[in-house]
Amino acid sequence: MSSHDYNRYRVDVEGGRLSVGVWEPVTSGPGPVPTVCVIHGITSNHLFFAGLVSALPGVRVIGLDLRGRADSRTLPGPFGMSAHARDVRAAVDAFADDGPVTLVGHSMGGFVAMTLAAESRTTGAEAARTFRGPVLIDGGLPLPLDEPSSGHPVDDLNDEDLDTDDLIAAVLGPAAERLSMSFSTVEEYLAFFAAHPAFVDGLDTVATESFVYDLAAKDDHSFQPSTSVEVMQADSADMYTGADYRRALETIMADQPSQSEVMFLYAERDLVASEPGLYPPELVADYARQWPHLSVIDVQGTNHFDILLTETGIDACAEAVTSRLGAVVDGVVD
Repeated sequence: MSSHDYNRYRVDVEGGRLSVGVWEPVTSGPGPVPTVCVIHGITSNHLFFAGLVSALPGVRVIGLDLRGRADSRTLPGPFGMSAHARDVRAAVDAFADDGPVTLVGHSMGGFVAMTLAAESRTTGAEAARTFRGPVLIDGGLPLPLDEPSSGHPVDDLNDEDLDTDDLIAAVLGPAAERLSMSFSTVEEYLAFFAAHPAFVDGLDTVATESFVYDLAAKDDHSFQPSTSVEVMQADSADMYTGADYRRALETIMADQPSQSEVMFLYAERDLVASEPGLYPPELVADYARQWPHLSVIDVQGTNHFDILLTETGIDACAEAVTSRLGAVVDGVVD
């Protein structure tokens, strides 16, 4: 028997209607149902969290397709972390009960979660009680970046001379290449991922359903990923150089109580299953020294994607989330 009932809805946002999936728990403890909002990565969609949802019995989980992706792909800009944060708040307002909501962000979703969490802390005491966390899964903290043309680290990520194409090539090059491809059949798209180094152990049901859901049909009956390179470019540039995220990071990390609510889980390997991961151990150690109240969890044996697919990754993520919700009693969160 499934732990949740799942339904998908539309929510009015700027420029159109946002697609939102809601997993309602089949059973829950007494009192209000605890609520989590999951925010996906730059070329992903909300179904990528389905494995984590199964590990959260008794918890309502709200997941949206960020504008420009999957079933929200026709929503226009503006893009960027603040625009996505506004959409997340609209989804939360539509489906969450009164009371705190725990934010969980994977990859770019972590940057969105940080932006929203900071905004709630600067708009009054009542709003500050709205969110817990965020729980950041291999994202949400500043990424290292080597400028490909020079081989030297970029010291100032707010440098206006940085070329956006270089930013994308440094970290998201393979993803940008995939977004430009067309596929004759759904099976061809799944075969592409089956051959991807991050999925050498095969595609499970969660990954398969998320990838199929991501595909958009073209007029010639072929398929392409739903996220355009232009959308990824806009969000990638804002993630690295946008002032809103930088202000959010400073707001949260400068305050000890807020900093102590942040949990950061990082994978051992990166987007192509190479070491080091997206966050090298030495960078994480620097962050731990810089922000001593930040909770840091090293999820060994996982890469940037399967941290949400493997038993090891899901267990670590679920434990982090439940620690933000409250005590777990007999498998149900109080």
